Amino acid sequence: MIVSGITRKIGAIIMQRAHRYERLAMNARQNPTLVMLGYTVGSLFVFLGILDVLSTNWALSVGAYEVNPFMWKVMEHTGDFWIIPKLMFQCAVAAMIVWSPNRATIGIMTVMCAWTSSVVTNNFIIAYTLSMA
Repeated sequence: MIVSGITRKIGAIIMQRAHRYERLAMNARQNPTLVMLGYTVGSLFVFLGILDVLSTNWALSVGAYEVNPFMWKVMEHTGDFWIIPKLMFQCAVAAMIVWSPNRATIGIMTVMCAWTSSVVTNNFIIAYTLSMA
C-alpha cells in the first residue's frame, strides 16, 4: 500500500517534469534563432563525431589504444562495427538538440562540441606522432 502510493507520487512528479520540458521545447521551437542554433550545434556535433571516428581509426591503426573504458568495451564487443553505435548516439543527441533548442541545451552542447573537438585534435596529434615514429 505504501509502496503503491510512493510509486504513484514519483510517477506524477516525472509526468509534471515531462510536461514542463515539452512546453519548454515547444516554446523554443517558436524562436527562429534558437531553431537555427539548434540545427547548427546538432550538425556540428554529428560532424565532430565523424571526425572522432576517423581520427580514432587512424590512431588505432598506428598503434594507439582507446582510453575511454566505455568505448573500449563497445569496440571489444562490436569489432570494426563500433562506428555504428557511436554515430547512432551522435545522431540521437543531435535530434534531441533540434527537438528542444532551448538556451540551456544549446549552451551545454556547445561546451560538448568544444570538448569533442579537443578530443579529435588530440587523436590527430597522437596518430600523426605515432605514424612518424
